[in-house]
Amino acid sequence: MFAIHDVFQPTTPLPKINGPVRVIETVGREKIILIEVGEAANSLPFTISYRDWLEHLKSDALRKIADPYLMIPPTPGKLPKGATERYKNILKATEIFAREPALLHTRKTLAGAIADIAKSMGLNGRTIKRWLCAWLRSGRNPGAVLRAFLDGDADRLVKPQERGKKRGVTGRVPKSASDAPAHEVMASIVKAWDLYVVKQKKKWLDAYHDMLIDIYRIPASAFSPNDSGYFLDPALIDKYRAPTWPQTRYRFRQLKKAAFQRDAELPRGNRGKATDDAIGPGFFEIDATYFQIQLVSRLTKGKLVGRPTVYLIVDIYSGAIVGYSVTLENPSWATAALALYNCFSDKGAVFERLGLPYEAKDWPCRELPNMLRADRAELVSNMGQEFPASGIRVETPPPMTPEAKGTVEGKHAEIKNPQRGRFDLPGRFAKIRKRRDPDGKKAAALDILEFERILVEIIMDINREPVEAKRIPPDALPEGAKVASRIGFYEWGLTHRAGFTRKMGSHFVYEHLLTTTRATVTSQGIHAKGEVFNCDRLRELGYLAAAIDDKVKLSVAYNPLLASEVYFYDRKGSSWTPAFNTDPEIYRLKASFAEAASYRGWQEVLTRQAAFNAHGKRRERQAFIRQTIKDAVKGKKETPIKTSAAKAGIRENRAQERANERSPGLNESLPTTLLLETVAPPAASAVADSSVKPSTADKFKQLWSKVDAISKT
Repeated sequence: MFAIHDVFQPTTPLPKINGPVRVIETVGREKIILIEVGEAANSLPFTISYRDWLEHLKSDALRKIADPYLMIPPTPGKLPKGATERYKNILKATEIFAREPALLHTRKTLAGAIADIAKSMGLNGRTIKRWLCAWLRSGRNPGAVLRAFLDGDADRLVKPQERGKKRGVTGRVPKSASDAPAHEVMASIVKAWDLYVVKQKKKWLDAYHDMLIDIYRIPASAFSPNDSGYFLDPALIDKYRAPTWPQTRYRFRQLKKAAFQRDAELPRGNRGKATDDAIGPGFFEIDATYFQIQLVSRLTKGKLVGRPTVYLIVDIYSGAIVGYSVTLENPSWATAALALYNCFSDKGAVFERLGLPYEAKDWPCRELPNMLRADRAELVSNMGQEFPASGIRVETPPPMTPEAKGTVEGKHAEIKNPQRGRFDLPGRFAKIRKRRDPDGKKAAALDILEFERILVEIIMDINREPVEAKRIPPDALPEGAKVASRIGFYEWGLTHRAGFTRKMGSHFVYEHLLTTTRATVTSQGIHAKGEVFNCDRLRELGYLAAAIDDKVKLSVAYNPLLASEVYFYDRKGSSWTPAFNTDPEIYRLKASFAEAASYRGWQEVLTRQAAFNAHGKRRERQAFIRQTIKDAVKGKKETPIKTSAAKAGIRENRAQERANERSPGLNESLPTTLLLETVAPPAASAVADSSVKPSTADKFKQLWSKVDAISKT
């Protein structure tokens, strides 16, 4: 009815059998070992009871079919070096199962055998499993495992594509393709590039066809629709030995890449300008850069502090710089918020702080925008989570696309452009330094305050520069030359192209620029970010009293760069009130929250180390203490204590011990020489004169003699 290695196809749905199966082995008359057959099958052998197998055969539920692996040779012909080595490993791995068929009877023995073989051969267990399944599926034919390396495998089934229309690229080279090596056709390809692409500006495919016709002299009949054609006739390909299209395209790409300098911008069409979508002031861009200049400390010119971080905010409509910030912090939302606050507030305070001869009307930029475009690092962060709720539309361009913020990037280039004819900033250095170029450290002379003054002067100069002439509307011409400047065009647009800006509210900074968090109020104060903050207003509002019985939650706003204070909203006063850090060291250090957390971490580490050191010293001295106690207990046993008349005895003994402990000079704390000169009594004569009255020193001597007598008793 059936034999080993026969292949059966189910005619009706059967349990455990979902497709063609091959009979591998029989275990007596108890069960049959089968394995799925087909390209999609990759499962291990499974078993079915012998009785069920016979019932399926008798009921014609299984039909014997031809072996799909019949045409695969068991011994392949010429193979690559790697495939030959794999074939040897396959024979070595499958030989164990051919010699011991009992390893296939249970899943446990099969898994153990696969693991042992993989370990002995130094291969992965999944590789051995894949080889074994292919070997059993093909009727123990080792050639089936190397099916990809066999030629003329016409019986191989093609796995149907599950979805989509993309078929991929076949890995086999057509026989009609030319086998001319690259060095043989290189000169012709270069000639075609210079003649057809560079001079005549032809497309690459047209240049390739002209090369075949003009350089390789392929006859007209080879590209005539009446004949078979050049690409379809192997005889013509072998005769002319012309390069293939992939060869030509690859060389053309190399020649194109070599034709342009590395730093030269590739030519491209006009894709529009950033101002095309900005119909009025209120569309801003913000970005940060490291200014290539070395600064010095404000305390002394002899200490370097490194490069400053400069944030710029630019209005796309006018090209005017509407806000900035200069700091030694790294770029983040905390430093970007400084630039945003500068952008949304009056600039008169900036001029007054820097001591510059300008007024607020010279830089009339204090409006909230309709849209702000920034990098993901600033706006897509936990620190700036409240800013999108302000009503300002936030846009984040894709990563690594500076052209998406071309306006602000261009302003960075203008600011960092060396002003050779006007002034030269000491400490400047090139962004890409060559060998022996200065790094700016030796010539550094500006501190951050002086640099900020110069930066504001540069910004004011850039804002006074004219806009593109064609961008001035006809209704702005009567305003005169002022409207042609960037800052004048911005100010004119606030009135005549209005609707995209608004004023900043009194609580905007606390609600949208500072970072907010939920803090816990206890009887000690506000617990936020690992620090404790307190103020009198908390007690007046009743927060501290309410927190005695239960913890109270409170929303606070804070600057991540300053851990000395936080702000909470006072509902009664309708204002934000500061609460100050209870640790004075944080004020002295002016630490950020990150630095404060590091400071607290070091405190914990030092206390843990001190506790560990104390424990180690305690273990070291423990033996001495135990020995002292042991000696004392041993001495006490040799001299028993008399308990009769205990009170009187203790009083006398205590007086004697106090006398023994007493010593001159504050318990010997004073030097001995000083003690003998000032305190010690004079030496007594060897023979006492009874007629001489005793002096005060003699009286003290007699008193100490009595004490010594008591001590000797």
